[in-house]
Amino acid sequence: MVLAFAAASAFAADVNLLEEARGVATSVPPKLLAVLQEEIAKGGPEGAVDVCRDKAPQLAKEASEKTGWQVRRVSLKNRNPKAVPDTWEQAVLQDFDRRAAAGENPATLEKGEVVVEGGVKVYRYMKALPVQPLCLNCHGAAENISPATKARLAERYPDDKGTGYAVGQIRGAMTIKRAL
Repeated sequence: MVLAFAAASAFAADVNLLEEARGVATSVPPKLLAVLQEEIAKGGPEGAVDVCRDKAPQLAKEASEKTGWQVRRVSLKNRNPKAVPDTWEQAVLQDFDRRAAAGENPATLEKGEVVVEGGVKVYRYMKALPVQPLCLNCHGAAENISPATKARLAERYPDDKGTGYAVGQIRGAMTIKRAL
């Protein structure tokens, strides 16, 4: 009986962590999308490059400070050198790609679990970020990206790997974690 109660309590804690993590992870992308849409309307996609470069990390930092979770974006084909996934994140992103290729909806892909890092229990969560039509201005096929945007990308990200995507593909993920 005690073992069953302990298992039920652990399950409830994991569900609560999942719900909290999901809320944090899904709070940042809509804010970034709104800022990007505004910037594209003002100055075209080339102006959005700097917004994405500067505003996305700022929004993640603000979410981290507000919630106590460490928040960032990562990608297997990173544009920003700070968006390189660690080993756990890389495995999750590869799993997301496999699941999407098998027919799962990329917008629903997520993973949350308790792991041990350096002897400390940590809850980690990732939520896939599928490519939206707006994203193609900077992340689509090279031949479809405007010359001005290509020039800005080359200037800001000389080692850019973040192009060649189509709508619905997984561009990367929001990744968050917190020590327990």
